[in-house]
Amino acid sequence: MATSKRPFRSPASYHAERITREAVVPFLKERGLDVTEEVRRGVGQGQSQVVAVRLPDGQNIRARVRLCWRRDGEHPREELYAAFQLRARTLDGDWDKTLQSIAERDAREGVSHTLALQRQGQSMVFAALIPSDQLPGIWQGQREVSDALIAQGLMGRTKKNHATNGDSPTLWLHDVRTDDSSAVPDVLWQWPGVIDVNSFEVDESSRAAISEDSWDDLPGVDHRSLGSDGAQKRSAWRSYYPRSKDVRVEVIKRSGGVCERRSCGVGRPFQGFLDVHHILGAEKGDRVWNCVALCPNCHREAHYAPDADAINTELLAFATQFESDHF
Repeated sequence: MATSKRPFRSPASYHAERITREAVVPFLKERGLDVTEEVRRGVGQGQSQVVAVRLPDGQNIRARVRLCWRRDGEHPREELYAAFQLRARTLDGDWDKTLQSIAERDAREGVSHTLALQRQGQSMVFAALIPSDQLPGIWQGQREVSDALIAQGLMGRTKKNHATNGDSPTLWLHDVRTDDSSAVPDVLWQWPGVIDVNSFEVDESSRAAISEDSWDDLPGVDHRSLGSDGAQKRSAWRSYYPRSKDVRVEVIKRSGGVCERRSCGVGRPFQGFLDVHHILGAEKGDRVWNCVALCPNCHREAHYAPDADAINTELLAFATQFESDHF
């Protein structure tokens, strides 16, 4: 009996990619980088993305955005590593030819850097700007270090080289699966010209705008009116991200009047009890698959609890299933 071929990527993977790509520009701006251009193109069901950025030192670069393997909470050890593929497969089985072709392609297209990102929940936990012409050298360096670790038995049961992931050339930003495995990503972070974007100081004005916007996910709370009685009414400017009323109506309708957090499920028989929570923030997407209906308690936990990232990862896994209903 013929068996169906397993798809290379799942719908959840494509959804997570779109969410992460939407978050790239806000993340860079939060880190004080001036984004002067963003170009995205469809590649099958996925996307390619190039950003033009002015660094704090005034340097202008163009970076191809590459995303690390997603962290969706399904694998208990996924927080121990972060890696991304430079290409789905080698050219003619030749690793060196493949890496050189990637560097040459970037040079032809005026792309000076690779921006490698690992998103987890609402945060970019790793972000590396890598000079494109240094990709072959970094890859070879990680390959040699990985070979040495495996030969010395320092990678436990792992016998596959980090850099040669099947037929895909791969670079690593993080690996703490063993006491010595961090030597592989260290090759990248210590390479001349590589920039850790998270090392840039946060632009507080950008962060304030995003933080302030979270109040709009909490209806009935006006933080400017707290702490006074009979105060004179004043006008004020504020920044916010527009929300579609249609999205809110659709999400509330979908919920059936009960909290969509799996461990809760409470409801009340009156309109307005449920809030609509933008899981990754309204600045990253005002869509039904980035929103859930939550009771007031769960909504505040999703914003402020110590384990808010874990809560939002769970909520995103739930909401993702509804993306296919709108395509």
